[in-house]
Amino acid sequence: MLRFLPLFFLAWPEVYSQSIIPKIIIIEDFQSVQIHPVGNPQSLATIPLGKKQTLLVSLDDFSSNTQSLSYTWVHCNRDWTPSGLISSEYINGFLEGQLPLAELCFNTYQPYSHISSTLPEENCMPRISGNYYLRIYEEDPEDFLLQYPVVIFEQIADVQSEIHRTMNLELRNSHQEIDIIADLTNLSVQNPFRDIRIGIVQNRNWRSIKMLAPRFLRNGFYDFNYNNGENAFEGGNVFRFVDTKNIPIPTLRIRGYNLEKIWIATVRNEKPRGIDPFLFQDDARGGFVFRKQNSVMPNLEADYVVLDLFVKDVEKSGDRNLYVIGDFNQYRALESCLLHYDTLVEAYRGRVLVKQGYLEYAIGEYNFDPSIDDLTWDLSWTEGNHWQCPNNYTSILYMREWGKRYDRVIAIKNIRTNGSLGLGLN
Repeated sequence: MLRFLPLFFLAWPEVYSQSIIPKIIIIEDFQSVQIHPVGNPQSLATIPLGKKQTLLVSLDDFSSNTQSLSYTWVHCNRDWTPSGLISSEYINGFLEGQLPLAELCFNTYQPYSHISSTLPEENCMPRISGNYYLRIYEEDPEDFLLQYPVVIFEQIADVQSEIHRTMNLELRNSHQEIDIIADLTNLSVQNPFRDIRIGIVQNRNWRSIKMLAPRFLRNGFYDFNYNNGENAFEGGNVFRFVDTKNIPIPTLRIRGYNLEKIWIATVRNEKPRGIDPFLFQDDARGGFVFRKQNSVMPNLEADYVVLDLFVKDVEKSGDRNLYVIGDFNQYRALESCLLHYDTLVEAYRGRVLVKQGYLEYAIGEYNFDPSIDDLTWDLSWTEGNHWQCPNNYTSILYMREWGKRYDRVIAIKNIRTNGSLGLGLN
């Protein structure tokens, strides 16, 4: 069990706050964007400093353009604002690189070209740790087609984490608390409560990020254990799912298919799950994988399918703004994923375009959160929040060195709750 050392209180840290959420920008023609460590699709886009070709970048282009695209890196502060460094200060080699030529799909109703690459490359390699935006563009880096957050880290500090049911009575049944102690005994920090921050992200949803200052420290050990819910996350629920790998055969969650210009899949009627009891089921926490029955090249052979969704309005009010969210759209509030209210059937309905395969998703309400001056997802009515729900968490430890003009990332720690036990140690 993680032991929390008795720490001496040195100074009251700055008021707890959440960082600015990174701005993910993807043009409409780019679909099925996946950016994650090679072999680990359930991880955030985090890679160690100095290692080449450890990040998988994959996307489909509906314009079917096979022209080579370029990419570059933009260094950011811990709050995802530009760090102000010039490119040569944080990139070794050339300031831009080339992605491989796209390949055209085949045997599909929806035409697209597919791009897949592993980054970074030695001739365009980030030279310092920190937050980065990966930008993909045609000619002008400022006129980019895609902007995606990537964290490049050094593992020079030790982070110990514990997940448990929060002691806050108001949140006890719905939230999970992440307690952290960071060991920086081998590092010199000028102003601990200003220069050290830890960011915590649930699953791969950047809109869930919390940024915390240390509460206490003693002999180089930093304590991020808060008591009033500052380090607590909504537990959420098991994700909904569909499997379309074997079109046009109906499956557990799909009643049938209809071929128009492309395939339309009628998903079995949904309902809000906010008041339902929690039922454990293993899932990929919102992940998606391209699949096509008997295909050896699903990246190019998997077709696109429209999910026809129906969510019964048990309140019969039609007052909620509901979106379909998950890894497949980076938890963005896209107009194409909005469910519109149908007064005739008293239900929220929508059609969502996805690539053929296995897809997990949630239905959320998009609400403004004044504490971070941004928009976040509320799942309390549509999915419910349960303290024992399994979740993945990534802790990102930032340090601003004396005299430096940027924030280093000095440690990354991944931890997962253990199903119905609702507990993870690492």
